[in-house]
Amino acid sequence: MGNYIRAAGLSGFEDLVRSYGKDPIDILGKVGILPSMINEPDSLIDYDRYLNLLELAGLICNEECFGLKLAANQNIRTIGLIGVYISRQNSVLESLHVAQKYIDMHAEGFTFYANKLPNQLSELNILSQNAQNIDRPQEAQLAMCLMRNVIKDLIGPTWRPEKIKLKQNPTLESQQLLTKMFDCEVEFDTKKNALYFCTDLLARKPYHFNDDLVNQLILQQLENESTKSISNDTFLIESAMKMLLATGDCSIANVALCVGQHQKKVQRQLREQGTTYRELLEDVRKKEAIRIISTASIDLTDVALQLGYAELSIFSRQFKIWFGMTPTEWKNKSKRPVKNTLLV
Repeated sequence: MGNYIRAAGLSGFEDLVRSYGKDPIDILGKVGILPSMINEPDSLIDYDRYLNLLELAGLICNEECFGLKLAANQNIRTIGLIGVYISRQNSVLESLHVAQKYIDMHAEGFTFYANKLPNQLSELNILSQNAQNIDRPQEAQLAMCLMRNVIKDLIGPTWRPEKIKLKQNPTLESQQLLTKMFDCEVEFDTKKNALYFCTDLLARKPYHFNDDLVNQLILQQLENESTKSISNDTFLIESAMKMLLATGDCSIANVALCVGQHQKKVQRQLREQGTTYRELLEDVRKKEAIRIISTASIDLTDVALQLGYAELSIFSRQFKIWFGMTPTEWKNKSKRPVKNTLLV
C-alpha cells in the first residue's frame, strides 16, 4: 500500500513554474504525473511522486524555497470541506485534534503532533512518511507553510507563530525569504521541523469565517464539476461525503457539521431531492469507485480504504453487486466506460 495526496496539494504549481520561465508539463512528465490529474482537486497522486516533483521543480527552477512559494497561497480551503469541519470545533485545540485525525484525507504522507511545553508555548512537530525515509526540504517547507496558514485561519488574520524550526540549512538569501514569509523567527539546521505558538491560544474558539468558507468551496467545487445538474445543497453534501469516506466516520452528523447545517435539515433536503442519506452515500461510493480506478494507478486495497471499506474483499463484493464484475475484472477490461446512469 502506498501513500497519496489530493491533487489540491499542487494548487498553483503550473503558474509558479511558469513564473520561472520553465515548462510545468515537462516537469510533471519527468516524475510520471499526468497534467490532467492536477486539475481535479480530489484526484489522488502517489505521495513519493509528489515529493519527487517538488524537489525536481526546485532544482529546475533553481529555487531553494519552491515548496514555501507553492504553499504561500494554500490554506484551510486547500484541504477541502474537511477544513470547514475542522474550523467548526469548539476550540482551536479540538480543531487541531480533528486535523491530526483527518489530515491523511488530504495527504497520507505527512502527519503532525502537538506538545505543550513548560514555558507557555506549544510545539507542533511535522513528520514525513515518505517511502525513502529521507528529509525533503521542499516537502518540509510546504507542509510547514500549509500548517501555519491553517492555524492562522483558525486563530485569526493577525496571528503569527512565535518561532519555527527547520532541518534545512539554505543559503543566506533563502533564509531571509523564509523568515520574511513565515513572519517570525526561524531557526535553521535543527533536528526537527516544528512550529511554536502560545499555549493559551488552544482554548480559543476558532475564528469565524465559516459562511464565507463554505460559499467559496461551493463555488470552487461547482466550477471544477460544472456539468453537474444536481442542486447546490445536494452537491455540497456529496462533496462532504467524499471527504469523509476515508475516515470510516462518514455519518450524517459529521456531514451535517461539514456543510454547516442541522442533521434534520440535511435529511429534509435529501427527501426533497427524492433520495435518502443511505441511498446518496451508496451513489457517491459507486461514482468514486469508478473515478479513482479510472484516473489513477492505485492499489485496489487503497481504493477500498479510500471508500471507507475495512477490507478489499468487502469492497470487491459490493462492486460486483453494483456493476456485475469485480474491481480487478473492471480494471483489466478495455477502456470502455461502465454504463451507469450515475456517471452522467
